[in-house]
Amino acid sequence: MDYKQIWAGIRSMYEDEGALEGKIRGEHLGSVIRLTPYAMAANIGSASLMLWALQDLRSIGLYLWYTCMLATACVAMQRWRHYAHRQLQTASRRAARRATWHASILAVLWACLPVFWFASVTSGQQLLIATLFTGMLSAGTFLLSPLPRASLCYASIFTAAALWALWDAGEPIMAGVAGLMVFYAPINMVGAISSWRKATALIISRSEAVRQEQLLSTVFRDFEQSANEALWEIRTNGMLAQASARLCTLLRLPPAHAPSTSLPEWLAQHAVRENDAFSKILDQQAPFHSLPMALEIHGERFHLAFTGKPFKDEWGHIRGWRGVVADKTSIVQAQEQLERLAHTDSLTGLANRFFIHQAIAEEMQAGRGGALLLIDLDYFKTVNDTLGHSVGDAVLQEIAKRLQTASAPTHLMARLGGDEFAVLMRQSRDGSYPLALAQRQAQILAEALNRPLHMEGRRLRMGASIGLALFEPGDTDVDGLLVQADTALYVAKDAGRGRYVAYTPEMGERNQRKARLENDLREAIQRREMSLHWQPQIDVSTGRLCGAEGLLRWQHPELGAIAPTEFIQIAEQSGIIDTLGAWVLLQACEAAVHQPALAGLDVSVNVSALQLRDADFVTVVQATLLTTGLAPHRLELEITESVFIEDPARALQQLHALRALGVRIALDDFGTGYSSLSYLSQFPFHTLKIDRAFMQKAGEHGCGHTIVKSIVRMASDLGMRTVAEGVEAPEQLALLCEMGATQAQGYLWSRPCSAEAFAALRSKWDQGTAEERVPMRSEAP
Repeated sequence: MDYKQIWAGIRSMYEDEGALEGKIRGEHLGSVIRLTPYAMAANIGSASLMLWALQDLRSIGLYLWYTCMLATACVAMQRWRHYAHRQLQTASRRAARRATWHASILAVLWACLPVFWFASVTSGQQLLIATLFTGMLSAGTFLLSPLPRASLCYASIFTAAALWALWDAGEPIMAGVAGLMVFYAPINMVGAISSWRKATALIISRSEAVRQEQLLSTVFRDFEQSANEALWEIRTNGMLAQASARLCTLLRLPPAHAPSTSLPEWLAQHAVRENDAFSKILDQQAPFHSLPMALEIHGERFHLAFTGKPFKDEWGHIRGWRGVVADKTSIVQAQEQLERLAHTDSLTGLANRFFIHQAIAEEMQAGRGGALLLIDLDYFKTVNDTLGHSVGDAVLQEIAKRLQTASAPTHLMARLGGDEFAVLMRQSRDGSYPLALAQRQAQILAEALNRPLHMEGRRLRMGASIGLALFEPGDTDVDGLLVQADTALYVAKDAGRGRYVAYTPEMGERNQRKARLENDLREAIQRREMSLHWQPQIDVSTGRLCGAEGLLRWQHPELGAIAPTEFIQIAEQSGIIDTLGAWVLLQACEAAVHQPALAGLDVSVNVSALQLRDADFVTVVQATLLTTGLAPHRLELEITESVFIEDPARALQQLHALRALGVRIALDDFGTGYSSLSYLSQFPFHTLKIDRAFMQKAGEHGCGHTIVKSIVRMASDLGMRTVAEGVEAPEQLALLCEMGATQAQGYLWSRPCSAEAFAALRSKWDQGTAEERVPMRSEAP
């Protein structure tokens, strides 16, 4: 504790004439005066008690003392009545000194009690005097703490009188009591000074706050004149004070009505929602920031944001509220527009993927069931590619209109992206959502979308496939529902398009199987589950074994043999086909070089369209030939017409690069596509492979016979050889020989078999004659 600073502060309070010192004196003196009635009541009560307790003395001096106490109390009460109904804003130095004299006089009167009578009374009366005297010392010192000089004088007089009385008593025990008094009295004085310091600091801080608030008021007024916001101020009853023109404009309030308008009532009257929000925030009696208010007056909706704080008087009482109001209409409208864009498809006006996902989640969280329909347009890509994106956009907009027309108002329509739409069918009123009802809605949508569209003078038939999935009360997996509907959609597309399919658990099992196969397929090569099986290719005219086609087989350790039609598609969709295809190519080339059973034979392997799109595929083939040492002319790569669908120019470039390596190229499944002849004119294939479907009908002397004969003749004229697949009967072989086909393969000679079985077949073949070779039909799987 810095005593020099404390005494300087006390001296400044009692001697300086500054405004702040006068205010401090007024605050402290007022706090003491307000407690005067209680203090005087305590003094008169205590004096009366002592008069009664010491009545056996029957001393005139005691009665005179009591009379002086009454007179002092009356003077103090008279002074209190003078200040009772007015607030002391300031006080003079004289008033502060007078308060010190009054406190000293009161202390002297009490000091008379122990000085004159303590030594002559009984021990019980001494105890009463000591107890009362100690209490009056503590209470008076604390009560007078706002006036430090008065408090110190009061405590000093009490302490001196007590010490004199204890010394005068002459008893040894009293020396110990005097020691306690010497220790106890200074603590009371220090506590009083500390209390005065804190009270003074609070007064100074409050005065500075008031000054700062007045300064801010000036700044606010300047701010309102130059800013787009406006200042507002209300009294404790809510009435507007000093409403500016800018404030009236923001509130849509006629200026003439402003003085008689309660701001909380005005806002409550015109609030769009939560009309008591402003009143509630005021009731908290705390500063607030950016309270949003949506208002509507005469059909105009606007948005304001209120920031404010209560302003108080010097004694801490709230006198009103003031703050800033800002017009947030443009910002809110922009946010609402962004919100709409975030949840709405900009082209069709339907909900987007995010919004319908959220809507499904809300239905599930509410414990309701429903149905989800995923819709995919069947031929939209053709429209985009042939007629342009502007027509495609118009088609999507028309589709959206048809969805809205064909759906109930409770349904939620969304565009997920591209040509994919979704319809959320919420739970019916009776709490059930039968499959039949959902299927009926899917049928209605399918019929609506299958009707022709008329666009810019064109009649377009679009069609749509629909996948349907139900969700029950208690379900929570939104993504799982989407997967189910998507699974059903793909089944509908595979079934021929233009129809709807409802999801079944069996579809989920197929998906699980597909996911498992995809995962296992990534490691199947390392686990040696993959192998090449070989099917011989026979020269039709001589019966000579001239080649073999390498066909990939997968023997799963748990699921058994997996059909190539199943796992090849998975490999293409999962991106594994490049690795798998490179492994097949390497194994086939190594077998052609190192296995005696394939010595001198041509080997052919199938190439996926995805492999051919890879820019490094030609490099992979070249590296494989160099690594294995296989002569390029012994390798034949079989492709299908699907390689030309997306990028024909790129595919032809790759084929010419392969041909430059010396590799032969075969067009597999010839005749099943829609533009085979077009491809033949652009690229000179070495081989045309006749699809097994034509061979099955070739013996009927119908269209199948004619097609096979035409393919053989055309290939011969173009200098290409033909390989007929699926030959199973000697009659088919005889027919091919008659037509002039080059080669054939099929079950007539052998099913695709392992390398060991093919070696045995080759050994028997080399030992037989041409006539004996035809019956060599292997039953190996």
